[in-house]
Amino acid sequence: MKITAIEHDGQHITDWHQHESGQLFWLSHGLIVIETELEQWVVTPGSVGWFPAHLLHSARMPGKVKGKCLYLDPSSGTALPADSGVYGADTFIFALLERLSQNEGDASRMDYRDALLKVLVYELAQLSKLPLQLKFPEDRRARSVAGELLNNPGCTLSQEQLAKKWGLSVRNLSRLFIQDTGLSFSRWRQQAKIIASLRWIFAGLPVGEVAFLSGYSNVSTYIEIFRQRFGKTPGQFKEQV
Repeated sequence: MKITAIEHDGQHITDWHQHESGQLFWLSHGLIVIETELEQWVVTPGSVGWFPAHLLHSARMPGKVKGKCLYLDPSSGTALPADSGVYGADTFIFALLERLSQNEGDASRMDYRDALLKVLVYELAQLSKLPLQLKFPEDRRARSVAGELLNNPGCTLSQEQLAKKWGLSVRNLSRLFIQDTGLSFSRWRQQAKIIASLRWIFAGLPVGEVAFLSGYSNVSTYIEIFRQRFGKTPGQFKEQV
């Protein structure tokens, strides 16, 4: 077990890489966008992110970020999830993580750390994934459409225009998104906009500007869709962390 600090004062991007150990990370400030070959997900304060050893990924921090990362060797026998994901965490889990951090380097307290880890693993197993993940289509053309929407959430091109741009029929584009991501094209696009908006919420931009940058012409519509996804308005979501 090893715990390291995550701290950057501005935008930071890592190259694609993988680790020999699994990683569990949590933030006190900012957000991290993680991309794997199959999906993209976002870790914010109030959540914990996990991915197993040897998972190829890159990380992007749009602005100032502060947090910690717990590395767990697969040989330790710690039964953390086999799949990557973002989970909502409560004060007890963060207290466990803080206690682990405080005792990380004390060789005399190994049994105590092992006991804390067992409790942490049990608590994490009770959590549900947060709606902060987007699966990517496997088809190259549909993946290009997804990339365009992720890179430019304010894109005004219609589904028909996007399909034509990348050499697909609307029917095939719809089929590929449902088949590969489990979401309809319109639902995936909406999810991409909402996830993209988190970076501007945490940057402190006014909600009207966040809505515009995320591709919503109506602020009320953006707030309502955000509330449907997270059970809170953008302002309430930021205040909880």
